[in-house]
Amino acid sequence: MGTLFFDIPLDALAVRMLTTAFVVMAVSWAVGAFGPVVGGALAGLPIILGPGFYFLAAQTPTAFVAQAASYALLSLCATQFFVLAYIAMAGKQPPWVCLAYAVGAWLVAALVLQFLPAQPIVGVFMFIVATGVCRRIGRRFIVPEASTRVSAGLGLLIVRGILAGILVAVVTSAHHLLGSTGAGLLLAFPIGYTVVAVTIHQKMGAASVVAMLHSALLGTISLAGFCAVLANAIEHLTAHTALGVALVASMSITVVIIFGKRISRR
Repeated sequence: MGTLFFDIPLDALAVRMLTTAFVVMAVSWAVGAFGPVVGGALAGLPIILGPGFYFLAAQTPTAFVAQAASYALLSLCATQFFVLAYIAMAGKQPPWVCLAYAVGAWLVAALVLQFLPAQPIVGVFMFIVATGVCRRIGRRFIVPEASTRVSAGLGLLIVRGILAGILVAVVTSAHHLLGSTGAGLLLAFPIGYTVVAVTIHQKMGAASVVAMLHSALLGTISLAGFCAVLANAIEHLTAHTALGVALVASMSITVVIIFGKRISRR
């Protein structure tokens, strides 16, 4: 099989591109069909992190994967501030300006968090703090929702999904240059949220993207669960088993979030 982007096999590149395209289309459809609560929760599934760590585990030692997963957990703390920054600016600025603020917030947070120890317990504690703070502040920006029954064009979603997939493929294939710190931090960069937020903002307006992203703050918990479980399990289980256990944990968290939200709204 031919290679591209730092010697990554083309079939691996294709998988990463397709999974990213899937999450963009699926979440946008879910927001339109079921509303921002379910869509935001589904955005937290590790559809990007899962394949990324699958290929990382096939290319690197167990210790590297464990450290990368721990740094990815810290990166998800930065993701919460990414989401909060977008929420805060959504009602004031156009999508691309909001995205610039959000990426800036992620960069600042990630640069600070990278100096913390690469230990799952540290990452879990920081994630709980970050999520609590961002949820509390973000609640202030929620306004009565506009219609969420608007569907983004399929062609546009596919193009954006492929572009996001290329970015994911480049980041995850450059692990030998980035080390476990850079690979973990960048692997969890919120590319999925980036494309979904801009798409929803453009097609459905500020009220819908704020509601979706505020829900996504909880949805990200499933990503954090995936990284925390993987960082611990990879040291004791085979790579495939550890990834499977982490995926089950992430899916379980997502199910709990969705049903919990539905019950609380009754």
